Amino acid sequence: MKRQPTIKTIKKRRQGKLSKLGQCGPFVAGSLNRVEKKNKFGETTAYYLLTFKEEGKTRSVYVPKDLVEEVRGWIRNHQKLKKAIAQVSADSIAVIRRHVPEKRAESARSPINKKTP
Repeated sequence: MKRQPTIKTIKKRRQGKLSKLGQCGPFVAGSLNRVEKKNKFGETTAYYLLTFKEEGKTRSVYVPKDLVEEVRGWIRNHQKLKKAIAQVSADSIAVIRRHVPEKRAESARSPINKKTP
């Protein structure tokens, strides 16, 4: 049977993930889209839009070509941040779930609760 980690181990792991959150750097929630448009002469022009949700509506912002790679990095940072937050949340829930079983095990090992003949 696989042994569950202790609360102390979970808290230590959670603290490590929390410390990484501050090192994430700039981020933006949204997606970067390349749009191609043909003019009346049949020539294709490409440009980039950052699409995101704001107050329940989809919004788009033009991204200049020289900022495209930087914005891609911001989007990657946001994805890493979301993943790290989900991991911290899962560890916090694990602490709550392990609390009662560890307290019961601790009280069972306590010399006060042991009966002597």
